[in-house]
Amino acid sequence: MAADTRGHSHINVKRLVMWGLATDDDSGTTYDEAAYEFKKSTMSAKYTPKAETAEQYGDGIKVEDYVAKDGGDIEITLTGFKSGDGEFLFGETKTTEGVEVSGSEDIVPYNCTAYMTERPDGKVNLYKFPKVKYMPQGETADQKEGTKISYGNASIKGTYSPLLSSHADCYRRLGADPEADKEFIEKWFTEAAFYKSAGNV
Repeated sequence: MAADTRGHSHINVKRLVMWGLATDDDSGTTYDEAAYEFKKSTMSAKYTPKAETAEQYGDGIKVEDYVAKDGGDIEITLTGFKSGDGEFLFGETKTTEGVEVSGSEDIVPYNCTAYMTERPDGKVNLYKFPKVKYMPQGETADQKEGTKISYGNASIKGTYSPLLSSHADCYRRLGADPEADKEFIEKWFTEAAFYKSAGNV
């Protein structure tokens, strides 16, 4: 099987909001009510769907080609990365005598990730991944030349998966108008499960 490695890069991400995933089963999906917003810290985002292609044979004869899509990879670059950001993304880490202890008992939670990018025509594109798990990463500190100010940067890498309830793994609305669609956009970032309205693809 050959994997599809085509990615979608967004370098002008202006808003990033996440919700903790509470439950996901055949009967439905629920999220934490409180959203976690990364304010003034997002630089870029990229997602790459995983698509497997294969051939099916019946009695030695090729009967069908198919492409199976099953989630993908996601990477978000943040500036001003704070300890609270890490706790939300990767779960709480044990502390012993003031020293953080990371190990195999740490459980990384799933979340719903939503972000927005600005377009040259003044409109915005909206993206939402309903089930994402990020892998713990080491932060890097960049010092601005000529000053003593350091900025914590982090490249957050993870995977997104289809929901068990609906089998959806990504929602997007392209070309939303910041004024005409203001109410829609606000709901996109305040309600984790708001993605079934007309206009989403």
